Amino acid sequence: MSIKSNITDKSTNISAEVVDGTGEKKALVVATRPLKTFENSVEFFTNPTYGSDMNQNAAFGGTPEKVHDGIDSVLWTGSQIVGTTVTFDDTGQNHTAAGTKSILFDRPGATNTIQIAKGSNLDLSGYTALTLWVYVDNNWTTDSFSIYGYDTGTVSVIGTPVNLQDYFNQGNNDVWQKISIPLEDMDLTTETIDAIRITCISTTGVKPTFYLDDIQFEETGDPLCFSLEAEKGTWLHVEEFTISIADAYAGTVETGSDTLFPTMPSIPYDDFLGVTLTSGVNYRRIQDGETKFSQTILKFIDLIELAGTEIIGSGSDGTNTWLSIRAKHIEPIVLKPENDDILSFTISEDLSGLLRFRISAGCKIENRTLTEGEE
Repeated sequence: MSIKSNITDKSTNISAEVVDGTGEKKALVVATRPLKTFENSVEFFTNPTYGSDMNQNAAFGGTPEKVHDGIDSVLWTGSQIVGTTVTFDDTGQNHTAAGTKSILFDRPGATNTIQIAKGSNLDLSGYTALTLWVYVDNNWTTDSFSIYGYDTGTVSVIGTPVNLQDYFNQGNNDVWQKISIPLEDMDLTTETIDAIRITCISTTGVKPTFYLDDIQFEETGDPLCFSLEAEKGTWLHVEEFTISIADAYAGTVETGSDTLFPTMPSIPYDDFLGVTLTSGVNYRRIQDGETKFSQTILKFIDLIELAGTEIIGSGSDGTNTWLSIRAKHIEPIVLKPENDDILSFTISEDLSGLLRFRISAGCKIENRTLTEGEE
C-alpha cells in the first residue's frame, strides 16, 4: 500500500502538484531558480596615481646602494650562515659589465642561509626597491627561497621575507633574468638594516643550481602596482583578462608581388611591439595571504604561451599597431575582501614608449550579506 505524500514548503505550506499533460506521463511541475545572482562588470587594473594607464615610466635612477656582484667589486661581505653550498665569487657565470664572477648556489638544501652584510647601518627610507639578477642553471621547479632584511646587532629579521620565485620565471633556464622587489613588499620602506639574508625554504626532488649577481638597492624610481580587488560586501568572480597594447610600430609584413598570400601582421615574439623589457611585467595572484601564482612577462611570447591566452584582435595603419589579447581562466578566480585577496600587475621599468597599455577583467560581482562583526 502506497503512502500518500506531498512535497511542501514548510514556510508557505505550498505543495508541489502532479499534472497530467495531454499525451504525456504524469509528472511534477518543478521550477528552479539560481542559487546566486550576479552583476556583470568590467573592471580595470588600476594604480592610485595613474589610473588604468600602465604605459608609465617606472625605471630606476639615482645612485644605487650596491650590495654584491660576485666580488668583482669590494662591496658588502657575503658569508654562509647555514650549509656549505654557496660560493660568493664563482666564475661559472657573470652578469656584471666587465666582471667575471657571481654568487653560485650549488644545490642548497632546506634551511641553507647566506648573509650579505654591509658592516654599518643602511637607512632604507631613501630607497625604493631591491633588484638583483638570477641565472637558473637547472632543476628549479617548485623550490622556494626567501630574501629579507636583517640586523646583525639584534640578530633579528627586519621587515617581511618575500619569495624570490614570485618575481621571476624559474622555469627559464640558462638566461639572466632581472628581479625587482618593491621595498613595500618587504615592509622595509622606513626600516634600517645592516645585512640581507637569503634562505632556502624548501626543495623538491633534485635541488636547483643557480647564480645571483648585481644585487643593489635602488634609490629612485618606484615600481608601479596596478591591482584589482573586490569591494567590501562583495565577492568578485574574475572570468578573464583583456590586454590592450598599442605602439608606434609598422605592424605589417608585405608580400610583394605574391598574390597567393595576403599581407600579414608583423608581431615580434621577443618584445612588446618593439619595446624591449628587462624586468618585465610581474603578475601575482594573492589569496588568503599567500601568493598562489606569479608570472613575469618579458616578451610577447611569454604572454601568448600561457594556457587560455589568445590574440582576439590586431590592426595597423602602417604607422601605429595595436593588439588585443584575451586570457581566459579555466575556473573563475574568486576575490574575497575579507581575505585581502588581490590580483596585480607590477612594472619597474620605462613603458612610456607605448602609446597604450591597459588590462581589464571580465567579472561577475556577487553581493554578500555582511554578518555581524564584518565591515
